[in-house]
Amino acid sequence: MASLCSCALGSSHRMMHTCGMPEAGPRHGPNYRAGILRRSAATAIQVRASSARTGPDLGSFLGAGLSRLQTMMTPAPPGFPLGPGGDCALRLLSDPLAFLTDVARDHGPVVGLTLAGSRVVLVSDPAAARDVLQDRSDTWVKSGTAFFPGSSLTGDGLLVSDGATWRRQRQLCTPAFRAAAVAAYAGSMARCTLRTLRELDAAVAAAGDDGAALDLYPALNRLTLDIALEALFGSALEGERAAGVTAAIQEAFDQFSARVALPLPEYLPTPGNAALARAVERLDEAVYGLIARRREYLAAEPAPPRPCLLDAMLSARAQEGDGPPAAMGDRALRDELMTLMVAGQETSAIALGWTCAQLAAHPHAQEVVAAEAIAAARHHISDSAAAPPAPGLAAAPLPRATEAALEAMRLHPPAYMVGRCAARDADLAQYRLPRGTTVLLATYLLHRDPAVWRAGRGSEAEAHTNMNAGTGGAALPPQGHGRPAAFVPGRWAEALCAAGSATALLSDQGAAGSYVPFGAGPRVCIGTGFAMLEVPLVLSMLLARFRLEPEGGARPPAARARITLRPEEVRVRLHRRADGPGVTEI
Repeated sequence: MASLCSCALGSSHRMMHTCGMPEAGPRHGPNYRAGILRRSAATAIQVRASSARTGPDLGSFLGAGLSRLQTMMTPAPPGFPLGPGGDCALRLLSDPLAFLTDVARDHGPVVGLTLAGSRVVLVSDPAAARDVLQDRSDTWVKSGTAFFPGSSLTGDGLLVSDGATWRRQRQLCTPAFRAAAVAAYAGSMARCTLRTLRELDAAVAAAGDDGAALDLYPALNRLTLDIALEALFGSALEGERAAGVTAAIQEAFDQFSARVALPLPEYLPTPGNAALARAVERLDEAVYGLIARRREYLAAEPAPPRPCLLDAMLSARAQEGDGPPAAMGDRALRDELMTLMVAGQETSAIALGWTCAQLAAHPHAQEVVAAEAIAAARHHISDSAAAPPAPGLAAAPLPRATEAALEAMRLHPPAYMVGRCAARDADLAQYRLPRGTTVLLATYLLHRDPAVWRAGRGSEAEAHTNMNAGTGGAALPPQGHGRPAAFVPGRWAEALCAAGSATALLSDQGAAGSYVPFGAGPRVCIGTGFAMLEVPLVLSMLLARFRLEPEGGARPPAARARITLRPEEVRVRLHRRADGPGVTEI
């Protein structure tokens, strides 16, 4: 989970939270079920009506368009950073990564732009990024960020809310993502992964000695959705109910993704917006029903045998004014659940996709990760006292897999741009930006800056040696290994060992002060620990069973830079490892 959707979901409007606890009643019989359906449907209707009332109208949309046209015809204010002339929106849309790279090379790390009639500042300077993300996060806010209209899919969740609303929701959600709570989900992550491995195993068996040639990304995408749903809803989502919710989520995701090429506000009467509204309506009814059922269940079973994230959020309380601590209402719960599904599921799938693609193209690094995974699986299976009631790798430390994931996210951060808006007139670097200016932090450029990720202090071969040796070798920082654009997982070995965990390493903009795949500061992604448990675990289970070869050439896949930076596809050939454990032993 990450700040990957922070730009895409940057809200231009805010919705009111609604509270309401369903009345208690017997947990069986037709009256109970009918009551839940009535309450969940009524809540969904109330939310949609509230959204319709608070959303801007067509006149506001046209007024904003005229304002942007006026901006294009007037010079930039004094003190605004210089940049390329003209409106750059088409150049950015046609090839985002090339545009970012060219603009920073030609104009420096803080650049003034005009994009679709809005004045924007593109930032790839670590000190300026720290100012925006950490030092003055109250000045640089989500509300008002240009180009990224809000979505009814995620509502007013943590990614897009600001101020008191954000602080209260963050306080209520934090207990569910503390280290001890996250570690409890390792077993469910492993169980979901085993189901995917069995499907891949069948494909490899059917393909014969040549291995199975396939695009791995769809399988990873389905897997991370399964993990997100099980972590969020646990035993509340089983059987036919699980199939129905999964179908509703997939439909809503598909409609949301279809709007990426032209992200028009959802209140405009377009066919795509109408399809998204229908999908969100069906999803709302399913999710509100789950919330109502879980409230009833927890009233009778305060300590469920398989707690989930929804349980933690239902039981959390936060101070609000002078009154007693209060729980989240159904509306707030719904928005946070949708935000976690959208952000968490895709972030993990993208990170896994890029890591698998890079390891397929770098067989030495792949074998290092696989050897660690195989050894860990055998150790935890053979030690019955240490083995958890889930697959063995769920309990294993996996530093080599973690290093590979960190390096893949350095080269291809899922959130390659993060947006903020100036809540007041403010200085940034040596420039003066007026209130309402959008700042785009180019994570992609920060992660590849030659001044930070410099060459000359260690070769790629040395970095691989350090990776193989664990904590041995020269004590080089992550930025001291190899070329900035090279995939060198070993550059992270020393820093990861010193930090003790990936979550600690990622604090304070990373070990190099220029590494922010999950954001930084007060708004660092709440699911960082979850993602850094999930991605290395899934990767290790996959590589303990299969060897990956690149299909159609050794180069990693092309990047698809839209809302997120995902691979176009992950074409690989899967082979069973002769020395690897069986699927049931991982």
